[in-house]
Amino acid sequence: MTKHLVHLGLLTSLLFPAMALATPIGPITKIVVTETGVGPKNEGCASFAVTPNQIRAFFDKAVLISGRQQHDFFLHGPCAARGTLETRYDTWHWEIRNMGTGSITATNGDTFLLADPSQESSLAGDSPGP
Repeated sequence: MTKHLVHLGLLTSLLFPAMALATPIGPITKIVVTETGVGPKNEGCASFAVTPNQIRAFFDKAVLISGRQQHDFFLHGPCAARGTLETRYDTWHWEIRNMGTGSITATNGDTFLLADPSQESSLAGDSPGP
């Protein structure tokens, strides 16, 4: 049975690649960068810039996190870039920070925090348990 489920998953990813690589908000169809280098000059933020491909890569690996998880497991990046992106479901405003966290806000005002798990802070200690 397990072997059949693995094959079904592989078949699904081959037939529907967008589903296999979907972001937390679904496949992204358009990315626009509207601001870069947002943040304090003394932190070097003027040089913080991202491309649409970098934004797509962030969303491809990002996971939804809570405010508490952001505080406990990720460093606050003082520099940011902002823009919009489109999915089948909405046009979202995004903000990506230079330490691997970000947020998306839907047109109705709902905001969600995101993080790149590979950017988890070493200050968090051991990885979280179940």
